[in-house]
Amino acid sequence: MKLITIPLSVTSFVILNERNDIMFSCADKIIEYNNKYYILDQSSLRTVVSFKKDGTSDTKYGRVGQGPGEYVFPWDMDVDETGVYVLDTNSKKVIHYNESGNLIGEWKIPFWADAIKRLKNGNFIFNTTPDGTQTPSLIYTDSLMNPIQHSMPYRENYVGGYTTGGILRNSDLGLCFYRSPSDSLAILDENGQVQTFIVFDFLNKSVPQIAKTDYMAFRQNDRSTDYLYFVNNPIHVADSVWIGLIEDGHNQYTIAFNPFNNKCGAKKFTKASSIYDIIEPMFSDSKGTIVSLISGELAGMCRDYELLPDTIIDALNDGNRVLLINKFHF
Repeated sequence: MKLITIPLSVTSFVILNERNDIMFSCADKIIEYNNKYYILDQSSLRTVVSFKKDGTSDTKYGRVGQGPGEYVFPWDMDVDETGVYVLDTNSKKVIHYNESGNLIGEWKIPFWADAIKRLKNGNFIFNTTPDGTQTPSLIYTDSLMNPIQHSMPYRENYVGGYTTGGILRNSDLGLCFYRSPSDSLAILDENGQVQTFIVFDFLNKSVPQIAKTDYMAFRQNDRSTDYLYFVNNPIHVADSVWIGLIEDGHNQYTIAFNPFNNKCGAKKFTKASSIYDIIEPMFSDSKGTIVSLISGELAGMCRDYELLPDTIIDALNDGNRVLLINKFHF
C-alpha cells in the first residue's frame, strides 16, 4: 500500500466548561449540530449533554431512571432539526427531547439495537444487536418505530464481540455503517438505502474470518496481537481521505487512508507522540476539519504536553476536557 501524505494543519481548541448539572465522564460520541456539541456518555455517567460552540455548558437531556423521559443505558443518540433522540438499549426505547432538553415523547422498539439514525424521510434506521441467529443487522421503522423494512442480515452464529464507536455516522458521502471487526463499510443514502461498500484489506494482518463471527471467543484461544482492526467507524475528512483508529490488540494507531487509490499512512500512539496529533478522532465536518478530544490524562503520555497554551493546561488540570480542532488544507 502506498504512503498517503497528510498536509500540515492549523489547530485550535475549545474548552468544554462543565457544570455540576452538565458534565460527562467519557465521550463515547460527539455530534456537532446547529452551533452546539452534543456528547453521549454511554456507561460511565450515562448521560447526554450539550455545549455551545464556545464550550459553554448548555443542556442535559434526560436522566438515569425508568420513568418517562428517563433511560438506563443511553447507548446511542442522533440530533437533527426535530430534536435529540436517545436510544436506551436496556429499556428498548427511543426518547425524543427538544433542543432545550424538554421531553417530547418516547417509543418502545420491538428489538434490541445499539445504533440509531433519523433519516431524511422521517423514518428511522437501527443497527440490531447480534445474538447468533440470522437476524437483519439493519431495521428500518416509520416515525412511530413500527418496523417496515430490513436489510444486510447477519451470518449464522454471528455474535460480534467488539464495541464499535459510531456504528452509524453521517458524512457528506452519505450515511456510513460499520461494525468492527468487519472488513467493509457500507455507504447508505439519506433514506438509508445501501449505495456502495468500501472494503478494507490489512493483508496478512487481517482478522481471520472465524474471528469475525465471535471475536471475543476467538481471542480467548488466540493470544496473538498481530491482527489489525478498526476501533471506530472511520471518519470521512475531505475529498477521498478518511481517518480512523485501528488496534492490533496491544497498540493503537491513527490511520489516514484513501480507499480509492490504495494509499495509507498510520501513526502509533507512544510517549513520543505530540499532543497536537490526532490521538482520538471523534468527528469531522467533511471540509478538512477533524475534531479530537484531549484530557489531562495525556500529561504524562505525550512529549510536548507542556507546550500547550497556559489556558488549555489550566483547564485540563481543573478536570475539563478540550476539543482539539485540526483544520487541514487539502
